[in-house]
Amino acid sequence: MRTLESQAPPGVNLMQNAGHAIAAAILRNTGSLGARSVVVLVGPGDNGGDALIAAARLAVTGARVTAWASRQRPSDALVTAATARGVRWRIWSGQPRPLVNDVGQASCLVDGLLGIGSSPPLRGPIAAILAALPADSGQIRFAVDIPSGIDADTGAVDQAAFRADVTLATGPLKIGASLHPAIEFAGRQIELDIGLPAKTYAPLRTSRMSARTARGLLPVRPLDGHKGTFGRLAIVAGSACYRGAAALATVAALRAGTGLVTLASVEPACAAAAARAPAATFVPLPTTSSGQIQASSATVATSLAQPDALLLGPGLGRSASSDSLVYGLLDELSDTPTVIDADGLNALADSGDFMETLGPGCVLTPHPGELARLLSLTAPPEGRERLAAARDLAAQTRAIVVSKGSPTFICADDRVRILARPNPALAAAGSGDVLAGTIASLLAQGLPAANAAALGVWVHSRAARIAGGRDDRGVPMEQVAAAVGAAVNLRHGRSRRGRWQRRRRRRRQSGAP
Repeated sequence: MRTLESQAPPGVNLMQNAGHAIAAAILRNTGSLGARSVVVLVGPGDNGGDALIAAARLAVTGARVTAWASRQRPSDALVTAATARGVRWRIWSGQPRPLVNDVGQASCLVDGLLGIGSSPPLRGPIAAILAALPADSGQIRFAVDIPSGIDADTGAVDQAAFRADVTLATGPLKIGASLHPAIEFAGRQIELDIGLPAKTYAPLRTSRMSARTARGLLPVRPLDGHKGTFGRLAIVAGSACYRGAAALATVAALRAGTGLVTLASVEPACAAAAARAPAATFVPLPTTSSGQIQASSATVATSLAQPDALLLGPGLGRSASSDSLVYGLLDELSDTPTVIDADGLNALADSGDFMETLGPGCVLTPHPGELARLLSLTAPPEGRERLAAARDLAAQTRAIVVSKGSPTFICADDRVRILARPNPALAAAGSGDVLAGTIASLLAQGLPAANAAALGVWVHSRAARIAGGRDDRGVPMEQVAAAVGAAVNLRHGRSRRGRWQRRRRRRRQSGAP
């Protein structure tokens, strides 16, 4: 962020722009404040300056604004300008009651105490101010750039950190606010335009997945398309013990829009999938005594008839025969875009021979434990360490790495996309199978692997929200798999019926038949 600020064109006042953008965002998110009370917490640095400018702008609209400063800002023109516009200026004296009374009457509380230059633990007057704030007094709470008390790089927090309903990032989001535990303090995060030219952001290689990003990645669905147009996906998954994994992946793949899905698996897994996805086709394979697939890779590859994409691994189980099948199919179908998941990843971890031969057409979907096994780490990585590990794996394999978790990181070359939408409903068996089937489906429809991975992660998250509604526990994964279709069809966030009605109104207005 400091580098970006240094590249601002001459004459651009980033602090003024930030303050004005913060005030405008607060008004958008609260409606007109009218004469309601607003409390703004002002720190000693630039973050406090942004907050003071915003306070002055809010006061001009008629709001009753009180600025509480952690300490004096002597000879500060921003204080003079704010008080001239009606902002009441108060200094923290160590006595919490006056601040608590003001906050209790406020409809809006704005945190401008600390910015990206700080890190936990909290100290001095700022620690005392945050400790004095009532836990929940009913007002909407905004944080300027980041909530005070979090580390903008690592996501570490002081437990007295400001808990925001909305974080208004001045410029790009700060990565620490997307990591746990900081994300639990940040609320909804909004990027604000502070006047930096678009070219300034071009070198940034880390970005957030959003609905707008996802819509831009959706594959085209030509009106004259047929089932072959929308791709042929082969799934090699399932075993007698894990037959549901293959079923979930198959349902998700069909719901995500693939024209033809073929599951090659043991008979119990094929039967389970057929009960939920009768439109799929099936290649029953012989089994070992313990229920894993026992078939040569050449036989399986021939039966799959040159698919457009391959999903390999969900529920395969571990045995010499299943591991051999994984290695053989990666060799036999080396030119086929492939998603490798679950026991496919475990097989890779036990054989380094394939790690450097995967390439950019492959998508790996490890959870933290699988990531640790693939990289021979001593423990599953967490937080910023998990991001670093995912980038290392992507560099080693040249594949796309989807590091599952909260948040999820999608790493390709030197680019990272982050989906920071925590949802405990997805922390359940079968969730990864749905995700793998969704990504593989998009891969079969012709999306480049990096885009298929990013869009698949977003669709998977959206499907869980559709299936669970407000629930975040006990959401069956078969319902999430079924909801993939609704998630992937939200192109513009409006219903097809609504679009049809708008087109009809326009035709009538133009006199068209």
